[in-house]
Amino acid sequence: MAKVAIVTGGSSGIGRAIIKSLRDIDWKVIAPSRADINLANLDDVTKASEKLAGELDKVDALIHVAGVWHDESAVHANKDLEDFTPQQIADTIAVGLTSFMIIAAKFLPKLAKDGAVIGITGTFADGSSGWLPYYTSKRAQEDFLVGLAQDYPSGPRVFGISPADTATDAYKKFYPQYADQAQSPEAIASLCLQLVTGQGHHQNGDIIEIRNGMMTKGYHV
Repeated sequence: MAKVAIVTGGSSGIGRAIIKSLRDIDWKVIAPSRADINLANLDDVTKASEKLAGELDKVDALIHVAGVWHDESAVHANKDLEDFTPQQIADTIAVGLTSFMIIAAKFLPKLAKDGAVIGITGTFADGSSGWLPYYTSKRAQEDFLVGLAQDYPSGPRVFGISPADTATDAYKKFYPQYADQAQSPEAIASLCLQLVTGQGHHQNGDIIEIRNGMMTKGYHV
């Protein structure tokens, strides 16, 4: 029977690369679209998660890639906190953190003991400067992952992947001048694949920074 992964944020970039890497080894991947689940609407997240969890007997990986750092026309960054709209702040926290916690809560009873929960967080060379809502969502997500690993020591395994600049479609759109220097989404997908298949030396609860293919311990050391 094929192993099953739930992947959020799979329509582009890192999520799309992760989905391809899993399907290449014959995993069944369920990647809800924005039409299926609005991660900024917590009632929608709850109902959609309950429905999907009820349809599945077992899940082998839950991978949260979704995050909010831009819209169609601009990056939500390079400004002081008072210049973000309340909706931008709320959506960033809901998509990056709260929806992940709700989805994890609904799927934990279905997750295999040797399965994995993985969150894609983020490495910030300049700290929170200009990025406070997004920065907060990612740092809090790492706290959640570390705590989840502590609360469920017998499984599933829990990891955070903290990428430095990555040449996703959105990154290339908004930061074309740096795109050639950024790592590929496939580098993050490769690490994710190692983690879900139990390869490598990483320990339950590790937050792993990845920069140009090199891996180190991230924010939580």
